[in-house]
This record gives sequence, C-alpha cells and structure tokens, in this order.
Amino acid sequence: MWKKYELLLVLVILFSMTLTACGKVQDPKSLYQEAKRTYGDCTIVSESRTDEQSVVVLHDKLQDFDYEMSSTMEKIMIDGSDFGSTPYSNNTFKISLIKKMLENQKAQIDKICEENDTFYKADDQLILYSPDAASAKTAAIACAKAIQEENLNSRLDGFTIYAGGNKYEDYWNNEHYGSIVLPDITWRDPQDESVDYYTEMAHMQTDANAVFLRTEKGVFKDTGADLDRVVHVLGADIPESPEDEVTFYYFRSSSNEEYYLCDFNYYNEDYSKMAWYTNYVK
Repeated sequence: MWKKYELLLVLVILFSMTLTACGKVQDPKSLYQEAKRTYGDCTIVSESRTDEQSVVVLHDKLQDFDYEMSSTMEKIMIDGSDFGSTPYSNNTFKISLIKKMLENQKAQIDKICEENDTFYKADDQLILYSPDAASAKTAAIACAKAIQEENLNSRLDGFTIYAGGNKYEDYWNNEHYGSIVLPDITWRDPQDESVDYYTEMAHMQTDANAVFLRTEKGVFKDTGADLDRVVHVLGADIPESPEDEVTFYYFRSSSNEEYYLCDFNYYNEDYSKMAWYTNYVK
C-alpha cells in the first residue's frame, strides 16, 4: 500500500501537469476588463506581455492614481523538484489607493497628531503612537473622519487605524490601546476588538446571522469539554487545567437559541479538524 504522502505527491504532480497544460497568463485586455469590473472605470497607461508575464498599468478615474495588474506563470516546486508552472494574478490597487489617500490627507493627519502629542507610521495601514490611551483615541477618531472622506464607493472599507504606546520602533510590543476600522468611525478598545473577532468567528463557524449578546468569565470545567482535545498553539493562553479561566461569548442564533463560543480551539473526536469550542447545535 502506498504511503499517504506518496499518493499526495502523485496527485499534486497530476494536478500541476493539468495546470501547466491548460494554464497561461492573462492578456492585458482581460486584465484591464477585470480591473474595470472590480475597481471601477480606468484607462490604460501602458501594457506589456511575454509568455511568462502580462502587466498593465492603469489609471483610476475616480481618485486619480495609477496601479498595476499583472499575471505571471509561477513555478510549482516540491522538495526542490520543478513540476511546471501555474498562472498567478496580482495587483497593486489597494496599496496604491491607500498611498494616494494618505498623500491627500497628510497635512490633516500631521495636524491632528501634533495637536494630540501623537506621531504615526503609514504604509498599508495607519499606526498611531501616543503616550496615553485618551490622546490615541482622540487622534484616531479625527484621523478616521479625515480618511473616510477619501472612501469613495466604499473602496477603503476595512482600512484599519491602530493606536498604541509610544515606542515607534516596536509597536506590537507596546501597550495596545485600540483601533478603528472603516467605514465605522467607532473607537474599539481591546475588549471591543475581541467581541468583533469572536462575532466574526461565530458567523463563519456556526450561524451567519448570529447576534452577539454578552461575554462571561468562567472556568474550563464549566464547558464540559475534554482537556486532551484542547489545541495547543504556541504563544496562546490556553486552558491546561479544569480551573483555568476561559471567556464565553454568547450569541443568539437565527432560530432564537442562545449559545456560546469559547476562546480556545478544540479538536473534533478523530482529531482531524479544529475550531473554536462551542455548544452550538445545528
């Protein structure tokens, strides 16, 4: 009997051969049509094509900036062996839009941060560094209002402003104060962020229309779960004894039933899958 990895390798090879046989880069015209369909009206600035790559530079009419759409043949490498190529598409629309937006709002963001004893770093997101949470919140809300003015046709939805402690070089080891996610101009402290995250997980894992109700603290034994099936993730704070604290996020389902999602991942009975622990029943 073949080992599982041998069978998997054969399947990958066969799949890659299929891709290589029928795959090819998109031509500039199809990239232009895709861009227009996805992002809005645009004009072609330049285009190029070879057997391995197509690139088209486009000008966005709505907000006056250039971005790139590309299609390339990417090699499939397994353990150092070459199994052909498959088409891969990429574009710089989002990062180019954000760069344009930040250029337009730079003077306003500079002013806001100066008034609130805050400085910032901007690339594909906006990170604020403040000596205290109050200043960070004030600056973040003001910056979000300015940036939202650039959110035409909701194309900046999901853009996030993060705010934290005053160490510019090492933000993620600072105290994290909170964030704002466009189009909402609503400050989210860490507790709000957790609620938003587990609500998203509940929608994905259980009921797409679930409504968040509340959070409660409890201990692991309250769940009735098996400690042996708790997923151990490096760096994560996971329950290791029946008395360890866990957080219960309560929701109301589409059928008006109350259930919870807990803040630890849990294996199914044959350990083939894992998900956030829940008492939800379909």
